[in-house]
Amino acid sequence: MTNTEKIQKFLKSTSDIYCDDCLSEVLNIQPRQQVNQICNKFKRQGEIKREVKQCSYCSKDKLVNFI
Repeated sequence: MTNTEKIQKFLKSTSDIYCDDCLSEVLNIQPRQQVNQICNKFKRQGEIKREVKQCSYCSKDKLVNFI
């Protein structure tokens, strides 16, 4: 499974919201910048939303990803 597929499947399976750092950690995707690039692509395609909110995993106010 590609990293793109991992992120897509994970975000579709949860109602929680995750920052790029936490997605990288939870899905074991390195470098973290790859998560950023993939999520930016999904946002441009209208597949996910990216907004500054509190991450469900680390509880910090950051740019998070969710459907």
